[in-house]
Amino acid sequence: MFSFSPAREVRKSACFFRGAKLHYNTMRTLFLENLPSPGGEAVLERREAEHLFRVLRAAPGERFRLLDGRGGRAVAEVLPGRVLRVESRDDVPVPERKLHLFFALPRRNRLDALLPACAELGVWELHPCVCARSVAESSPSDRWQLQLLEGCKQSGNPFLPRVAEPEPLLPCVRRAAASGMTLFYGSVAAAELPESSASRDVGWVVGPEGGFTPDEEAALREAGVRPLNLGEWVLRLETAAVCGLAVLRKFVFALFLACVVFGVCGGCGRDVSRHPLVRKGDYCRDLGDAPAALNFYRRALEKHPNSPVLFLKLATLYDEALNDPLAAAWYYSEYLRTAPESPEREVVVTCRRAALERARRMDENTLRQNAAMERLNARVRQLEADNRRLDRALNEALRRNGEIRKKMEELNAAKPPSRPAAKSSGRSAGQKKARPISR
Repeated sequence: MFSFSPAREVRKSACFFRGAKLHYNTMRTLFLENLPSPGGEAVLERREAEHLFRVLRAAPGERFRLLDGRGGRAVAEVLPGRVLRVESRDDVPVPERKLHLFFALPRRNRLDALLPACAELGVWELHPCVCARSVAESSPSDRWQLQLLEGCKQSGNPFLPRVAEPEPLLPCVRRAAASGMTLFYGSVAAAELPESSASRDVGWVVGPEGGFTPDEEAALREAGVRPLNLGEWVLRLETAAVCGLAVLRKFVFALFLACVVFGVCGGCGRDVSRHPLVRKGDYCRDLGDAPAALNFYRRALEKHPNSPVLFLKLATLYDEALNDPLAAAWYYSEYLRTAPESPEREVVVTCRRAALERARRMDENTLRQNAAMERLNARVRQLEADNRRLDRALNEALRRNGEIRKKMEELNAAKPPSRPAAKSSGRSAGQKKARPISR
């Protein structure tokens, strides 16, 4: 059990520099394949270095976010001499449930719009497929990699999507289904929304602009791929891909935790979930107002102090929306205490372990940041002492200047007045007055 009180506000800092008030998510992002340890120098590739110093014109003191595409993240500061020094680093755990995209190759201009969006949505792997009605044929290239990198840098996704080699649609899909992946494909026919599955990975299959042939669609259904209707109108390939990925993230990944919340402790959990305070909390959470949802959930917990449903709601809220892994771990532990026979016990134990690991890393980052801030504060104190010394020297100089001016005025006052100069007659000493000439 952890010595944590829910009434106490635990600090909420994930890569947040309290002294500079600079949030991690507001930094510009650069890609570096091999991230050094804190205190080491980050040597960028030529393309990234030119972008940093020529385009962005980075100045000493600015901070930037670094990604390695494998879950590693770091914050680096620019030093004089165009040097990047890593201040902090952390590693994001690999997601347990990965999202895959199986798609028919579109034309180049549409592929340029699709690839960054896949990186922004957190796609784990891209599977180009050859369908009967495919309109383009190409292979993964450096251009694909650059587009995916731009999507990761824009969104902050620490995992660069992998790209498989193109292959025929049906063998690729059958192999994925045999591995236990839950697959969906776009269908204009009526289809139910996806449900949560016990499989780890989820795949979204998108056909060419002409759609799947009847034989392909029948083979997909036979392989266990489920139809998913995104509306009554036909979508472009890149639109269908992005919409389907977003829907699967919403209804599959979110319902995974929702099913845990609503499926515990039989009637007791259902009664609590219908409580007005819990419903208001759910409504605020759907709107993105996490503090209001937290307030309603805590008020409901006062009325039902041993409700596993509320403990799990608070744990997921702290873990996902409030970025407080220590509080999340405490509520996960309370859930396990009040629902020891829950079928979702293994999942919750895994979530608690991940939350504790995040809290440990945040504590290490905080210690490093505190050491950096202590050095900065020492420098500030030294500058303040220098400033006071200069102020004293300036005041002394002003005082001596005043004394010198006063003495000058006294000397000028004691000096005798000078005699006025004699009037000049306008003639020289040897010049005589001219006599008038008589006639």
